[in-house]
Amino acid sequence: MEAFLESALTAGHRQIGQVVISDGGTRFSLCHVDDSGSEGLEVFRSAADAMKIAVFDDSGKYRPLKTAPNLRHGWRLELASLAELRKALDFLYPAALGNWRALVRGTLSPTPLRHTVNRQTGMYRITGKITDEQGSELISVLCRTGCLRKILWPVNPDAHYPDAGSVDGRIPLLCTEACCLFIAAARKTVKGIPLDQVE
Repeated sequence: MEAFLESALTAGHRQIGQVVISDGGTRFSLCHVDDSGSEGLEVFRSAADAMKIAVFDDSGKYRPLKTAPNLRHGWRLELASLAELRKALDFLYPAALGNWRALVRGTLSPTPLRHTVNRQTGMYRITGKITDEQGSELISVLCRTGCLRKILWPVNPDAHYPDAGSVDGRIPLLCTEACCLFIAAARKTVKGIPLDQVE
């Protein structure tokens, strides 16, 4: 994975989600893309610090989805090796590098929404009743506004799989299967409960 990351950096892939990567040979510096070039940032020096950075947004609210477009500002993470950089990126954006490498190798297998909801049990079993239209609408309302990942799974297995598109100097964030937040929202949709209503 580190060799893959090194080749990506050499090819000019310097942004992942809301994080920009700078390097000075064997040392790397990460910060929020909005803070690039800013002074007075809080400095961290361990890959494990990326976990702390990713937990809360600017207002101190917990971030249950690491790919939500609300990564906090005001920090710089300085790392001494490629291994530390890889770990930090995994803490900030779990599985992003692995998914991209699988896509490049042609081994990425997105799971259609219909397959995901049909294997749910217990209180989420009802999500299997979601219609294709409801699924598509939920993607527009929930995913396209609240997540930085590019959805690669179709709603129905017979439908066309979305194209990953161009990565234009960025390490892409790819969504290969509907997440637990989507499944929870799908349950509300099927039951006719507004998404903003807490149960």
